[in-house]
Amino acid sequence: MDCLMKHTKESKRKKDEVDEKLGNDKNTNARAAKTSNAKGRKRRNESTSKGKSEANPEKLISIKIPPTLKKQLVDDCEFITHFGKLVKLPRTPNVNDILQRYLDQRLKKHGSVADSIEEIMKGLGSYFDKALPVILLYKHERNQYQEACPSNTTASSVYGAEHFLRLLVKLPELMSNAGIEKETMTEIQEQTVDFLRFLQRNHNAFFLSTYHVHEDMENKNNKRGE
Repeated sequence: MDCLMKHTKESKRKKDEVDEKLGNDKNTNARAAKTSNAKGRKRRNESTSKGKSEANPEKLISIKIPPTLKKQLVDDCEFITHFGKLVKLPRTPNVNDILQRYLDQRLKKHGSVADSIEEIMKGLGSYFDKALPVILLYKHERNQYQEACPSNTTASSVYGAEHFLRLLVKLPELMSNAGIEKETMTEIQEQTVDFLRFLQRNHNAFFLSTYHVHEDMENKNNKRGE
């Protein structure tokens, strides 16, 4: 209590002076903070923009999809999203079978298969296993995936050419964000284009011509009929 000033004109004047000074300092600090925040946001935006430009090269690799396979993609989308049908699983041949047949064909044609080609095909199979549940399924296919691929079951041993083709279409975009060296990216591009030609030549053997109605969809239709 001894430290408190008595309520006099002098004490009130001093209080007003202190309040005025604090108010000016507060405004100054607020302006400084605002300026600092603005500069910080600008630096973050510039950094983010720079990061995006480095992760996404202006020119993506070009992978031309043969006309037959383009039509396959359109039919695939219509069967699933418009008609509520799905690819019947497990598929024969599956992705692993198709990749092996491609390597066998190259071995027969050229007498040998380069280690780099085997690594690319193996890498595509592994990438498919990881990418399928994340970016390669339509909404109506997710329950089927849970049923068809329990733990310790790879997607490449269950799914076939229909879903693998979806990965190959997305490959340029995915590779642009993977930080792959230009020389390696060019090699992957060339092998992917050759593999797509292989899929086109074997279209009737690898792709389904019709899809089936999943049990869940059948049950829904039956309930509606009742």
